[in-house]
Amino acid sequence: MSIWRLICLSLLLPCDTAHSLAAAGVLRRAPPPPSIAMQLGSKRVNRRKRGAQVAERQKELDRLRLERPAAPRGASRPADAAARRPPFRYLCVLDVEATCEKDARHFVHEIIEFPVVVVDLYEKAVVGEFHTYVRPTANATLSQFCTALTGITQDRVDAAPTLEQVLESFEEWRIEQKLVHSEGFAGPEDFAFAADGPWDLRFFLHAECVRKGIAKAPYFGKWVNIKSMFADFYRTRSCKIHKMLQIQNMKFEGRLHSGIDDTRNIARIALRMAEDGCSFYLNEALSPRERGPNGGVFPSL
Repeated sequence: MSIWRLICLSLLLPCDTAHSLAAAGVLRRAPPPPSIAMQLGSKRVNRRKRGAQVAERQKELDRLRLERPAAPRGASRPADAAARRPPFRYLCVLDVEATCEKDARHFVHEIIEFPVVVVDLYEKAVVGEFHTYVRPTANATLSQFCTALTGITQDRVDAAPTLEQVLESFEEWRIEQKLVHSEGFAGPEDFAFAADGPWDLRFFLHAECVRKGIAKAPYFGKWVNIKSMFADFYRTRSCKIHKMLQIQNMKFEGRLHSGIDDTRNIARIALRMAEDGCSFYLNEALSPRERGPNGGVFPSL
């Protein structure tokens, strides 16, 4: 009996009779076709996976919030700022530039500029810079759009080291600068990374390292999200670099989308936040699944 005849029969029968037939299995809902059933099953699996990833990331963020330094009772901004020093002394501000193409939704980005500006949160000053261009290896040719946007030319990246070499060079430079990374920030010279959102460390650096099988140090796995912390501290909406500078009565200095200039301006924002009494803490991290079993550690140099 077709499903349409069953529907018509159920409409013509009294309710009690229809219910009796349904209970007996005569009026039964036809199962979906196999193709639709497979689609529904795959959607459920994808929803479960997404839910598990969101729950895992939320658990990591909750753990980071527990590590947030508590302000002393009665503290105000900025009068008691000295009493609320962050657990780390230095911020390594990072804002990379990557290969890009106009209106390309599924473009695979590669880092082509790696700038770091070190901010001393205790002395409220910039105390160091690390800067290098990076040679892309999957697609070595820059698009005209990329060069126009970033100001980075083909000859600069052709002569630059690869990302793996850059990370090793940064590790050597970090040791020379006596920047210490210890779990729980136990030492007076500890540092943490900071970026303007999650993109630089999660979607550019981490994603490229995963694709290319490049191991990286564990200090790239947790960072200060300046954009979200700025919005929370000044009680405003999340906004771009130039707008954050305007809120702090400053102007952008240099060339927009130049990695080193963007990084210097984010460092200026962080310094002004520190001067205004902001107590920095880690508010974003890769999930344990993203970090992997060894945390992405490469051998000591």
